Formats: sequence, C-alpha cells, structure tokens
Amino acid sequence: MAHGGSEEEQRSLKALKLLLERGDALAVDHRAMAGEVEALKARAKALAGREAGEKFDERKQAHLARMTKRTSAVHVDVDELYRDAEEAFPDHVAVNDLLTQAEQRMTDARVGQHVADFNQRFGLDRWDYAIAGSCGLVGAMFDLLCVSPPPKPTTAWTKKVDGVFNRGVQQAFNKLLPPDLSAALAEANKIGSADASTVAKLVGAPPGSLNPRNHRLRGLAHDPVLGFLFGVLDMMRGTCTVVGNDGIKVLEGEKGPAGTGVFGSLGRMFGHLLSDINAPSGKGNRGMGLPAPFMGILRMFNGIPVGRSDLGKQVEYMYVNGYDFRQFAVTNIPALIMEVVMRTSYAAEQFKRASQPIGQALVETLPARMNPRFRVMLAIGYGCMSGVNAGRMYVTRNIMTLNYAAWMGLVWNGFHALKWALLDRHLKLWEGIEAAEVGAIERVVNQLDGLERRVERLPC
Repeated sequence: MAHGGSEEEQRSLKALKLLLERGDALAVDHRAMAGEVEALKARAKALAGREAGEKFDERKQAHLARMTKRTSAVHVDVDELYRDAEEAFPDHVAVNDLLTQAEQRMTDARVGQHVADFNQRFGLDRWDYAIAGSCGLVGAMFDLLCVSPPPKPTTAWTKKVDGVFNRGVQQAFNKLLPPDLSAALAEANKIGSADASTVAKLVGAPPGSLNPRNHRLRGLAHDPVLGFLFGVLDMMRGTCTVVGNDGIKVLEGEKGPAGTGVFGSLGRMFGHLLSDINAPSGKGNRGMGLPAPFMGILRMFNGIPVGRSDLGKQVEYMYVNGYDFRQFAVTNIPALIMEVVMRTSYAAEQFKRASQPIGQALVETLPARMNPRFRVMLAIGYGCMSGVNAGRMYVTRNIMTLNYAAWMGLVWNGFHALKWALLDRHLKLWEGIEAAEVGAIERVVNQLDGLERRVERLPC
C-alpha cells in the first residue's frame, strides 16, 4: 500500500485516524449506554403499574411528537479537525495505520476474491489452450491439403489452377468479374495519374520507379485498403504515390487532377479496384491483379534480410510471379475455417463448463465485443497455423507457399494479445477493484447520510 508521502496526504491520513479513534470511543460509550438503557427499561417495566403505564405512553407520544421536528446537526469544523489531528499524531502516519489486522485481512480477502473472479472470466485454462492449438492445426491442415502456390501470370485466364481452394476462388472470381465486366468498370472508372504504369507518365520520376509489371504493387492507389486513402488523394491532387526502396514518394502526374470530390472519388476508386482484381492481360492470360492488402507497404522494408535477399525484393518477386489479391483470398479460406471452428468450440466450452448461454458466448467472440480471453486464443491459433506454414516454406524452399492471411492474423491478434497481457489486463483489473471499493464507500456514505437525518430528528 501507499504510505502517504506528501504533506496533503499526511493531513488527510491523520484526520482519518483521529476520526476513527473518536468513532471507536463513541462506539464504546454507545454500547455502555445501550446496556444501561436496557437495564432501566427492564426495571421500569417491572415497577410500572397501570397508571405508570399510562404516563409512560403519554411521555412516549410527547417524545415522538418532538422527533417530528428537525434540528440542524452539529458539524465539525474541518480546520479544527486538522489541527487536532496534527496535535494528536505529530509523527508520520501510514495507510496501514488506519486499519486493524482484521480489517487488513478482510481487505486482502476482498481483493483476492476480485482477482479470482477476474482470472476466471479473462484467464485461459487448459481447455482454452487445447482449443486454440487444435484449431490452429486444423487451419494449417487445410492450408497444406487444399491451398497451392499461385499460377504464373502468363497462365491462360481460363485454365484451371491447382488446389481445391484455388479452383473455388478462381471459379467465383471468373463468374463475378468476367472480362467484359472488368473492361466496362475500367472504362467507367478512370483514376488518372494514380494509375500510371510507367515513369514516362510522371513528372521527374526516378528511373525504375514503375513499370507495367509492378505498378499495381508500388502504386498505393491499388492497395485494396490503403487505396481508398492514397488513391483518392492522388486523384484529387493529380499525383501518384509510389513505394520504393527508399520509402514512399508522391510524384506529379502529367494528366492533372481527376477527382470529382471526396465521395465521387471514393466511388470511382472502388469501381477501378474491382476492375483490376480479375482482369486478364492483353494476351488473355491471368495477368497480375491487385496486390494483397498492405503488400505494397512491405516493399519498402528492404533492410530486413530474407535468406540471400531482403523483404522488399521478396515481396515484389512474389507479386510479379502471381501472388496477388486472388491468392490472398485463397489463403483466407483456411483462416476462416479455423476461426469458425474456434468460435464454435469456445461457445460450446463456455456453455458446458461455465453454464454461459451460447448466444452470449458467441457475442464475446465478435470483433467489437471480443473477450480478451478469446483474443489470446486467436493469437495462439494463428501462431500455430503460421508456424506450420513457416515449416512448409522451409521444406519446399518456396516462398510462394506463404499463407498471407495467417501471418496477418498473427500480427493483428498477437499485437492485441501482447498489449492485453502487458498493459490492458492490469489496468482493467485495478479499474474493477477501484470501482468495487468506491461502490462500497458510496454505500457507507449513504448510510452516514441516513444516520445524519435520524440525528436531526432527535429531541434537544
């Protein structure tokens, strides 16, 4: 506990200690008075006859009548209280000096019970670890068995690709975004310089900044998430925001602004991104669609070694060899299966072991209302899935087998789980203890207010 080092804290502690001692003294006097009153009542009852009883009733009624009138209670002067406390306790007073050993034990027991309840709600047990680990391995199994590396961009647009999930995603995109629809969307949603594919279309662009093969990766307007920010800005400014080895650069375009206001630019940006997801190349091949979310940002981390290369070069190698948004969608399927199985298992476990309704348990797994306990489970599950995926890449010596969705899930949920373990857990625990203790103090204050109202009705 804190020992109250400041002068103001010492004044408060000494005043509290003086009030406690006065209260203890009053309690002793009240117990003695109560004993004497009970004795007098017993004697009066034994001696009272009919006439005495009638007089007693009259006096009782008169006494009750006087109690209907309220008188102001005498309040202690605060400054005088501080002076008396300083005279009574000239030495240093600690917080523990205000509590008896029994009260300290009660306080420790109360805090301990709150901690136990907190751990029961937010702490993981062996079943949670088992569910998280096994679900992660289930996701890894589907990734191994049903996901294949992406085909080359030169593969014919209509050729069936390898992998169960790869074929399913290919069929879905080919049905939803056929070539004629992609071409119509591209024609209706031009974005000007933000869609530059060569440095010739930009003013003062360094050589090698863009080329037709990598412009969708390096141009942040084509990021499925960041494009709605950088793409709109580029359209309204007539620029092209490019990611290279030396970071992010904003390059002037030759065409000038192409935006139609914020909302109009957002709509045009959405239509343009749709047109690029599954558009075939001019030769009728798969081509290179949109990059995976945030993939372009990774291009500038060329200082992180990856084997004999670096992260930036490896990211670009993956993209130009076919690892685009379509492959990202494929890798999301094992992750989605893993999360569905984990949520179902968590709800069933909470229903069986904690008697929690299934609906309430499922609500705790939703992003907006997620129980930190389940967040940690997700981090463990994605950790297992990513670990198996890392082993697959090491054994096959093929970075194209990377499960981008699993690693994104590990980074996102791992960050929140680590933040919970190092910071938020302790804050939430002590906020709960503080709220419980403040609530107890408020109840005592309410009792004191009620006692004051009773005192005001006592006859003078």
